[in-house]
Amino acid sequence: MNQRKSYYDIHKAMIVCDAHCDTVDRLMKDKTDLGTRSKNGHVDIPRLIEGGVDVQVFASYVGGPKKPKGYYFNLTKKKLDILRTQFAKNSKTISLALKLSDVQKANQSNKISAILAIEGGQSIENDINNLHIFYDFGVRIMTLTWKSTDWADASQQSMKHNGLTDLGKKVVREMNKLNMIIDVSHSADKTVFDVLNVSSDPVIASHSCAKALCDHPRNLSDRLIKDIANAGGVICVNFYSLFLDQKFKTDTDKKLKPKPPSFTKIIDHIDHIVQVGGIDCVGLGSDFDGIDAPPSGLEDVTKMPKITSTLLERGYLDEEIAQIMGGNFLRVFGQVCGI
Repeated sequence: MNQRKSYYDIHKAMIVCDAHCDTVDRLMKDKTDLGTRSKNGHVDIPRLIEGGVDVQVFASYVGGPKKPKGYYFNLTKKKLDILRTQFAKNSKTISLALKLSDVQKANQSNKISAILAIEGGQSIENDINNLHIFYDFGVRIMTLTWKSTDWADASQQSMKHNGLTDLGKKVVREMNKLNMIIDVSHSADKTVFDVLNVSSDPVIASHSCAKALCDHPRNLSDRLIKDIANAGGVICVNFYSLFLDQKFKTDTDKKLKPKPPSFTKIIDHIDHIVQVGGIDCVGLGSDFDGIDAPPSGLEDVTKMPKITSTLLERGYLDEEIAQIMGGNFLRVFGQVCGI
């Protein structure tokens, strides 16, 4: 361990970023306030503060069977409205970040930065103009797929489009023009390759793990990790036990009820991604409030300093840990969304 400071001091000195949570769905279900510490779920403002998380990406997830026109757009807008209202209600402790300097200003004021994301391209309902509407409302990240859309294949469904359609490529180019980050988590491998061929900006996988360590279709192959890294992008490791641990996945597939693995599995995935793609390409994307089985020892966001502690134990330098814990994600945020 670093002899100059405790791991907690090192953790608190960094800008720590979590690239994905689904907390808005829990807020809607429980009818609770983001500023109130909850006994349920994983994320709220008091627990973010305790866990030393400085930047939280809040995703508005949509996806599923075909619905009447306007359904997914309006549902996305409703969730974004709820989040914006919560940020305004708790403005002394959290503020919306649209560009990198907003994060820096909030950090200087001891505020959490909130970044808005859409999870699922069905939200735009095949209309490029809706991308502009969401951007103007403050959205800076879109996960292209949750389920497959009419223009992009998702990872856990049959291939309908062989990756991106012409409309899908247009969506990618328009996101580049808008300065909106493209998120390839949930996308089929061919979709990711197509995105990398079309996009002029680096992309992120906001909540994905390494397939070499856990063979799940939601995880990324070494080739994809390398290609995302070579394009300047970042893979943010998911905390879901089903994506972290092969034994947990196998036992779950057998309809058993396995105990979650140790949170050190997260560090194993970080190690692997660093080995494959380099120190510049890895971050954190918990998927908190969207997962039912976080790993043992990292039951909610208050436990985040344990990641810093374990990275120190594994020999990472302070500056490398700062990259993993948030610096790499912020590099892409600044490059794409502006400084």
